[in-house]
Amino acid sequence: MLEKAPEVLANKEYSGSAADIWSLGVVLYALLCGSLPFDPTKPEELLQAIGKGLFAVPDGLNKTSKQLLSQMMC
Repeated sequence: MLEKAPEVLANKEYSGSAADIWSLGVVLYALLCGSLPFDPTKPEELLQAIGKGLFAVPDGLNKTSKQLLSQMMC
């Protein structure tokens, strides 16, 4: 569920390519940061965090990586 785009989780009509880019953003975040962007313990908190794009980008990432993640996952 962590890699599914918000619109997919909400069962809304969506663009497949946009959802794929969002999912790739989750994978890229994991590769760059060594953790997943969302870590709530309760499923409803997880859905809310994904739906609102609530994730923190570590300070150690360079500006280009931060911008790319923001563009992919927002």
